[in-house]
Amino acid sequence: METKQFNSEQFNSESKENNEKISSVIELHLFRHSKKESVGGKQDERIKLTTEGRNLAATHAQDKDIKYSIAFGSSRDRTQETAALVMGGKLEKINGEEELEELKEKLNAGFSFGNKGNKIGIDQRLNFNLDEKTEFGKKAYEAFANGVFLKFCVEESDDLAKLLKDNTTTTYSRAAGGIAEIVKKYLEIAPRWDALAQEQKDEEKNKNNNTLKRFFCTHQSIGECFLAKVIEKTKSVAERDAFVTALDNQGFGFVEGFNIRIETLADKTQRLHISFKKEKEGRVIFEYNQGMPQEIIESLIIKKTETN
Repeated sequence: METKQFNSEQFNSESKENNEKISSVIELHLFRHSKKESVGGKQDERIKLTTEGRNLAATHAQDKDIKYSIAFGSSRDRTQETAALVMGGKLEKINGEEELEELKEKLNAGFSFGNKGNKIGIDQRLNFNLDEKTEFGKKAYEAFANGVFLKFCVEESDDLAKLLKDNTTTTYSRAAGGIAEIVKKYLEIAPRWDALAQEQKDEEKNKNNNTLKRFFCTHQSIGECFLAKVIEKTKSVAERDAFVTALDNQGFGFVEGFNIRIETLADKTQRLHISFKKEKEGRVIFEYNQGMPQEIIESLIIKKTETN
């Protein structure tokens, strides 16, 4: 797929010419899971967070009102636990010690908005498919052990999958495409949410409840591949590589990630913004913080007729 560049300064300047009054907002928070158990012989999907991991996830929570929030993870328990605690860890009924089933029970109680009343959902696009018994898997796990997993994903995985005629393993483009599909979904939802937000505002006597929040927890490299692709397309390959280097060539740390903001303006136009900051020893070593056209997201989605 050809890399498409665009002038971000020009786009941001043009965006400012739109009606700046924001009608409604969708916030997508995407991050890696927290610290997990090390349990030999336990099915990977059932591995949960450690006590330290649960506490760490809960410290990232900011909201005491999660009426319009839903948490999503992969089918692996640790991601659902992390997403739920980042979403709801500030609630009085959450003490940070809950495992998944107790979190579901507490967070679902009293809520019916969205996702059929479930506050914790599963989205397989947040998952990974990697078999260490295959040739691809052996190289990937070797890269992980050597601390260069993200570098491998970005620089080698697409070509290796194509060489091996592997159509199922998670690669750079496939991981990025899956997250892009999620973003596109919420770009399409935004007009409906805007209408609902205005109705809610009227019913609740002008209370400012115009922000829909979604918390997506995934695994190391999935979110990073998406952000690397975005940087590659909106900046340059060199800037993408600087991002990979800033993550020590391996990927996000526990509960580290980035934010996506979809704004619907008063004139019903949309504005898309992605932000990420990496700090080390008290200083910023990498930052990505800009708006972009929706076409960038569309270009990352792999059509069914495409192969990698």
